[in-house]
Amino acid sequence: MPKPSRAEAKQASREALIKSAMELMPKKGIDVSLDELCAHAGYTRGAFYVHFKNRDELTLEVMTINGELWLNSIFSPKPNGEAENLITMVQRFLSEMVSGTYPISQEAGLRPHQLLEACARSKPIKQRYLDLIADSIRRLTENVKQSQSDQQLSQTLDPEQVASLLLALAIGTHTLHDLDYPIDFSKGSMTLLQLLVK
Repeated sequence: MPKPSRAEAKQASREALIKSAMELMPKKGIDVSLDELCAHAGYTRGAFYVHFKNRDELTLEVMTINGELWLNSIFSPKPNGEAENLITMVQRFLSEMVSGTYPISQEAGLRPHQLLEACARSKPIKQRYLDLIADSIRRLTENVKQSQSDQQLSQTLDPEQVASLLLALAIGTHTLHDLDYPIDFSKGSMTLLQLLVK
């Protein structure tokens, strides 16, 4: 088997470090030590600094990958490419929340307060988070429009405003959940949908 080229070896080390962070952060938290991350990946701290200036750059990379993967899974279009209706999407979101696969959670290793702290110290992380929020609102708006087309929601509602309010409510609700405040996700979501339906 031919020896990997310098470029291939460099790419392999980068991918290994990112994979290590994605595996350890859910178990150890966002502030897992660089020494542990590098050892888990099978590389030295020197290899880390070839690719990343600091921990925040690696956090940004992991956040981007996990965020986009999760958004693509939660906002799953129908086979014909159309957005699903809001009720179907909300049910899937609830399942993600209850199962612990929501990326900003105790189970995922990135708590809401840790994300806000990272945003406060790093403008790139803050901007990426805002980008993910904007992308979520854009996708959620399509779900609202589809529900309006299906005659589930009132046509008088502004789809983008509904999407923005729903996302703000989801973020706030999850923060309360992270604080161990007792929340019945199912009943709360059904009540919310009852407020929106025609």
